Amino acid sequence: MGAELGKNVLITGASSGIGAATALLLAREGYNVWGTTRRLDKLQALPEELRRRVSFVEMDVTDQDSVDRGVAEVLRQAGQIDILINNAGYAIYGPVEEVPMELARAQFETNVFGTLRVIQAVVPAMRERRSGLVINMSSLAGKLVIPFQAHYSASKHAIEAFTEGLRQELRPFGVKVAAIEPGDINTNFNNATQFGQRSNSPYKRWMDASWRTIDINLRRAPGPEVVARKVLSVVRRAQRANPATRYPAGDFISTKFPFLARFLPDSVREFAIRVFYGINFR
Repeated sequence: MGAELGKNVLITGASSGIGAATALLLAREGYNVWGTTRRLDKLQALPEELRRRVSFVEMDVTDQDSVDRGVAEVLRQAGQIDILINNAGYAIYGPVEEVPMELARAQFETNVFGTLRVIQAVVPAMRERRSGLVINMSSLAGKLVIPFQAHYSASKHAIEAFTEGLRQELRPFGVKVAAIEPGDINTNFNNATQFGQRSNSPYKRWMDASWRTIDINLRRAPGPEVVARKVLSVVRRAQRANPATRYPAGDFISTKFPFLARFLPDSVREFAIRVFYGINFR
């Protein structure tokens, strides 16, 4: 199964939300944590404990040179990276018909290709020493497509596929791979969402209804600590056994509905999603 798993952690997108909560919890639990941020000059705005416990490096996952420099700096400080948590990501909102191609490309550049860049920079050393853990931050939306967030869902579908493939490929080398699938989590995620619809969109009525539901659900959702605790449980499991492929995280619906949805016909599942988001198109 490979050598014993070490305690040096690299987590992308660690300056806010799920990334910050995960970085802080792992640091509190005795892990040596390096987090990435696109701009080091914004670190002074972060909570003092996060800055004290987590070492930050500058990295933009959409830029290969930036990824290479960031990973090299972590290796200079840490010697090796034992656990990689690919967390950096964001969402766009709008109809498939209307979202500009540049926004669609940017979505995949961060959520998918950004993840792949970091994997390709970090995994070879894990494979060579036959030890390591890769955790990819997927989403409930990677299993259940949300209307008007199809681009985000598609990017997370891709993460699901890459997680499963990488897990199989690295198995003989003792490197473990898993995905976390958060549902609604109370962070500033919605504030970072980019909108891609036309001002006179024929979809406006349903987009507005769906966004209201998304916003309400986010404000009622558990905080990012629930995802951080799930990550910690996967890390601890990986120290003694091979973790499962996927781990839902969040409230009851987020953790149970993906399992139940597997047994529903497509038409029933799609109807349930429309009703949940208040967009039954009537």
